[in-house]
This record gives sequence, structure tokens and C-alpha cells, in this order.
Amino acid sequence: MRTTTFIQAINEALKEEMRRDESVFLIGEDVGRYGGLFRVTRNLFEEFGEDRVIDTPISEQGFMGMATGAA
Repeated sequence: MRTTTFIQAINEALKEEMRRDESVFLIGEDVGRYGGLFRVTRNLFEEFGEDRVIDTPISEQGFMGMATGAA
């Protein structure tokens, strides 16, 4: 059995789902170019681009509205 960190597992799961399903996207604070808190979303922006990995301002109402609209 392979050993991995929780952060690596989350990153790999996000990549796997985004590769499998083109309708999956990610929104959040600093998830794009910065790579997210603790680099959980590292390299997603480079692989999937700004249309699917979307940085949001620090405005919970804003990205909750985006998520609600996307649903």
C-alpha cells in the first residue's frame, strides 16, 4: 500500500475528477496561481486553466452565489 499525505490525496483526487469530468471546476480563495492553503490545489491552475480553477476575492457571499448559480 502506498503512503501519502492527506494534502497529496486531496490534490490527486481533485486532479482525477477534473480529468474525468470536464464539468468539474474549483472556486475559492487563492486556489489558482497560489495553489491554495497548504498547496492543496498545487498545479491545478496550470493543468486546467483559469476557466476551471477560479480564484475568488475574500467574499463568501460572492462565491456562494457562484456555486449556487452553477448548481
